[in-house]
Amino acid sequence: MEEDMTRDCLQDVECVAVRIGSMLQYELFANAKSKRYIVLLHGFGGNYRIWKNQIPILQQQFNVLAVNLPSHGENKIKLSEMQLSLESVSQEIIRVLDSLGIKKAIFMGLSIGTIFIKYMEMFYQSYIETAVLVGGIATVGLFLKLAVWTFSKIGDKLPFSMVYRIFAKILMPWKISKRSRQVFGECAKALNRIEFQAYMYIFKEHFQRAKDFIHEIHTENVYISGINDFCFLKGIKKESNATNGKLITIQHCGHVCNIDQTKAFNEILTDVLMQKPNTEDSPITHSV
Repeated sequence: MEEDMTRDCLQDVECVAVRIGSMLQYELFANAKSKRYIVLLHGFGGNYRIWKNQIPILQQQFNVLAVNLPSHGENKIKLSEMQLSLESVSQEIIRVLDSLGIKKAIFMGLSIGTIFIKYMEMFYQSYIETAVLVGGIATVGLFLKLAVWTFSKIGDKLPFSMVYRIFAKILMPWKISKRSRQVFGECAKALNRIEFQAYMYIFKEHFQRAKDFIHEIHTENVYISGINDFCFLKGIKKESNATNGKLITIQHCGHVCNIDQTKAFNEILTDVLMQKPNTEDSPITHSV
C-alpha cells in the first residue's frame, strides 16, 4: 500500500540526494533555478512521503528538503537512543541543514513536525524564514494530556498496532480522515512500542513549552488547520491570535489537511508561498 501511496506523484520528480546513515534520513529535490529552500517535517508515525502531493508543486519554486524524524522511515537514528528532548531532535535537524549549507529556509511541518519548528523559532530563529504549520499542535485540553501521560506510562506494554490505532483514532476520528488514518497506519510500521513511548515525552515537553511560545510574536507563521481538528484547533486559534500569526481553516477537514483535502490545501499552499511577507500587525483568520 505504501508504494502505491508514494510513487505515483514522485516517480517523475528528480531527487538529487538521499541520505541514510549517521544523520537523519532525507531526500533533496533540487531546483537548479532557485536558491531558496523549503524544509518539510512530517507528522508522528508518518514519513516524508506524506508530502507526495506537495513536493512536485513546491519544487517548481524551491529546492525541497524532505526530512524523516528520528525512528521514522529508514532512519538509523532512534529517538529512544537519544536524549528525549526537543533540543536533541532539533539539533539533528540542524545537522542536516548545516551539512547542506542551508542557512535559512521556509519550514513546513505537519502535526508533531510543527512542534520542532516552533522550538527552533524560539531558540534557533536564524534558520527560519517563514513557517507553514499544518495541523499545528499548541496548548491542549485535559483529555489529550491525560492520553499522552497514559501512553507514556504503558505504551511499551501493549501491542503496538493497537496502541497506534487508538492514538490515530483520537487525533483523526472523523470519516473524512479515514484516508489519513490508513496512510499513517501504513507508515507507522517503521515504529515500535519503545519509539512510540519515547515520543510521548516529546509531546509532554511541548505542552510545557507551548505556554512560553504563546507569549512571543511570530508574524512569519501561517497556520493551516482543518475546521474539524477538534483536538488542536482551539489551541491553534488562541496561539495564532496571541503570536500575530495567520490562521487559515479548511472546511470538511480534520487534522491532516494535506491528505484530507489535498486540492484545497495545495491551492492555499500556492497562495501562501507566493504572497509577500505579511507586514500587518494584526492576525488574519481565513476560512475556505
